[in-house]
Amino acid sequence: MDLVVNEWLPEYFTPAASAEEKILLQIFLQRFIEKGDRIIVKEPSPFISKVLRYAKDFQKLHEVVTPIRDFIKIILEDSNRCVRVSDDEIKELPEAVTGKLNVGNYGSDTYLFEAASCIDEEKIIVTTDVRLKVQFEEDNWCRLELLADFLESY
Repeated sequence: MDLVVNEWLPEYFTPAASAEEKILLQIFLQRFIEKGDRIIVKEPSPFISKVLRYAKDFQKLHEVVTPIRDFIKIILEDSNRCVRVSDDEIKELPEAVTGKLNVGNYGSDTYLFEAASCIDEEKIIVTTDVRLKVQFEEDNWCRLELLADFLESY
């Protein structure tokens, strides 16, 4: 299965993440690796920027930087687990999607939908942004899943 994830993932590696968030991250990554799924990541994107920034910012905190570096090595740098897509690979988004992204403060999430456009099967975006999920609830082009809900059946 191909998945798009937003910035909750790199944020859950940081010291500011709660114990519950760290557990959700661990469960997600363990199941992701066991299932052999792939993440689809637009490059450049806020997701990639945060992963790399946190690897640099927390380089002196061994207990924080080691899992981030492992994530980069095991997932981001493995083409069997991570597909990086560039602007020229992005397919045109449906007008309904772009219309919803242009309302309110959702434009910064465009990269998620652009990455999802490269998925041929069911398009799934795993997020922690309840407002974003609600904004696209009636949309049939892709499915937004809140992390905790996604993990119930993953």
